[in-house]
Amino acid sequence: MINEGNLSMKKLILQTLNFALVLVFVSCVSFENAHLVNLATKESPSETDLILTASRPLEVKETKLENLPGLILSFPEDKVMSREMEVVEVNKGAIKRVKSEYFQSGGPDERQLNFMIVEFTRDLPYKIYKSGSSIIIRIEHSEPSPVGGQTLKTSADDNKAQPQIQKPPPLREGGYLVGPGDVLSIEVWRQPEVSRDVVVDEEGEIRLPPIKKILVMGMTVPQVEEKLTEALSKYLIDPAVFVTIKEFNSQRVVALGETKTGMYTLKRRTTLVEFLGQIGGPTGEADIFHIKLIKKDGQSFTYDLNELMKNPQKSEDVLVSGGDTLYVPPLEMNKVYVLGKVNSPKAIPIKGKLTLIDAITEAGGLSPGAVARSIIIVRGEPGSSKGIRVNLNQILKNADTAQNIELVRGDIVYVPTSFISDLEKFMTLISPPLYWYVWLK
Repeated sequence: MINEGNLSMKKLILQTLNFALVLVFVSCVSFENAHLVNLATKESPSETDLILTASRPLEVKETKLENLPGLILSFPEDKVMSREMEVVEVNKGAIKRVKSEYFQSGGPDERQLNFMIVEFTRDLPYKIYKSGSSIIIRIEHSEPSPVGGQTLKTSADDNKAQPQIQKPPPLREGGYLVGPGDVLSIEVWRQPEVSRDVVVDEEGEIRLPPIKKILVMGMTVPQVEEKLTEALSKYLIDPAVFVTIKEFNSQRVVALGETKTGMYTLKRRTTLVEFLGQIGGPTGEADIFHIKLIKKDGQSFTYDLNELMKNPQKSEDVLVSGGDTLYVPPLEMNKVYVLGKVNSPKAIPIKGKLTLIDAITEAGGLSPGAVARSIIIVRGEPGSSKGIRVNLNQILKNADTAQNIELVRGDIVYVPTSFISDLEKFMTLISPPLYWYVWLK
């Protein structure tokens, strides 16, 4: 009985020791220090990346600096050890310097980080990404600009307002959608045998050994980086992937008419107003009130450039895409015609809002014998046109502004010598010769 009791006691002691060893092991694993193994920068014309690589993935907290352009990085859930100098003067791209604040604990070669301060050259937008055990701070160089990069200037006469388009800031790759023909430069940190340039094929796929093929069409650069990181994680430990677009070849737009004609490549999400700014804007002879955007599927939309530039929210919704055609018509097509008993029958360009009174005044006013109470506006295409009767006396004598109709391109204003009682007969017999007269002019 004594021997059996001793054996039971020994088993209990061994079990207790084993359990204690497991607890110690778990404790050691759970509270293993993280180590900052590398601090690097990567610069492009549009962005600067600061890459912090640790021995394992970290939870990071960001706080924007109030008095200086930059941010503070802290690691509330991890004990991070580092050998980095307290101040590193970077002076690359948008990054000025990096400061490391340490706790007093730790040896002379490696100390525990309290937080890091990343100073920018100026106040710029940034995003923070995670790629395996790396933390990437991506700072955009583009300066903010009003109304999608455009400014509107008007002359003293608002009706003759012409937009002066300011060239927008350099294009960013972040919002560009990758497509067939694009060339991507892929860098996998410390993996030169994997890093290379690849071409997106007609099916929108790339091949990056050891990955056989991967679909990237329709993705942004950060999305491609994320997908490649996930795919390479099957073959590499915590891969850090960086992608830049070396050649933009897939998103092309044709510009025609009163602008710098040609085929242009889109490099990000681009509005109509931004696109016109990028290619130099409309010419002085352009009809900016009837710009046509013909989509890849054949749908056609007409836009007033002045209205888009005055309404930034609406402008943001009018996008150009790969396969679109932009047509800026000449101003000579944007006219109304004043004929009949006026002192100077003529074609009048529309520059902004043009009313019936404006047009008749531009044509020198009514001549003797004109019947002001039966002015006819012929509107629409031949065969489907309609007649609008206006009593000019009601406008002039009774201030009936409802009859002072705003004219649209192609309108024919006819001032008769006698009262037109049968408007339908007039449209049938008289409007065809009016069209012929306008076309021959």
